[in-house]
Amino acid sequence: MSQPGIISRDQLDDLSRQLGAGLGLSGSMILPFVDYTDLLTALLNHVGDTADRLIVGGLATPDVEMAAERAGLPVEELPGPTPFMGHAADVIPALKTGHEIVYLACPNWVTGADYSLQHLEAIADRVKSGILIVDEKYLDFYGISALPVLEKNAHVIIARSLTAGFGIRSDESGYLIGSPGLIGNFKETFAWTGISTTLYKIIVTTLANEEARTLRLTTVHDESLRLTTRLTRLGVQNRITATDFLLMRVADPARVGNLLAKHSAPIENLSGYPGLKNYVRYVIQSPLSNDRLLHAFSRMPAEYYTMDDIDKRAVMFHRPAEISVEAGPPEVINRMVGKNSKEGNLVGLDEL
Repeated sequence: MSQPGIISRDQLDDLSRQLGAGLGLSGSMILPFVDYTDLLTALLNHVGDTADRLIVGGLATPDVEMAAERAGLPVEELPGPTPFMGHAADVIPALKTGHEIVYLACPNWVTGADYSLQHLEAIADRVKSGILIVDEKYLDFYGISALPVLEKNAHVIIARSLTAGFGIRSDESGYLIGSPGLIGNFKETFAWTGISTTLYKIIVTTLANEEARTLRLTTVHDESLRLTTRLTRLGVQNRITATDFLLMRVADPARVGNLLAKHSAPIENLSGYPGLKNYVRYVIQSPLSNDRLLHAFSRMPAEYYTMDDIDKRAVMFHRPAEISVEAGPPEVINRMVGKNSKEGNLVGLDEL
């Protein structure tokens, strides 16, 4: 008998089948969840018996660190030479036994850095007796998935969001994708049956509303390019990402943040992350809200955001065809990527 307000086991199984059908997978490979941090904590507890630490490729977010702490696993963060690229060479040297648990956010929640399929395959091959967790929260904004790696490696687990593509940041529901054996065993220990009827209706609605999702993704893409172009003209150093946020490098993050907050255009100060001193993050919103950001910068004293130097560390965009474009700030990307590139889906900013 199901609890009041909680969907039944049959409804959960049906939801798993719906999610799997959209991917061409069996429902036995899908596990819906309500809260990401709780899910990751339970997963690390489940697979962490033989591991002595959690290895994080790229920058680790508080969610991951909290889950690891709850599971009793120390975190080894491997940001690499630059936080704007993900590369197997930054992770593999830390893999000593093959029993490690490796976590990769692709793209990264902080910087948007990603890993190519070759990188993911190389890392998966080195943890044959461990677990590779690939977080694809921002997959809707970026088309490369680790599913081909999962098909060849039963120790790979993929985590996805059900609502990130709709801009619903207050919700952490999603689903795991893994081998039937791994998912089946995890179901026995994870309290996965607590999805409310309200959340169930939201999930089913989002799955059936591809048109709304596509419209939002198009809007975010167009607004990212518009903002990047305008900010560059104002002299604000910025980096476009394959997510729904932009990164900006400013002289005084505190002053910039306070002024933008007054204009209802809040940002997050990233200076506490390795390699991101002076960086802030802005989540792309509606055109009207984004205009408030531009208006605030146009009225802001230039010394708040003007830097004496340029961050020339490269960013890498992995295209579906596995060709990579390496570039620095937007003005460099413009010279390397043509307008409406069919392979990379990138647009020359100076042509808008």
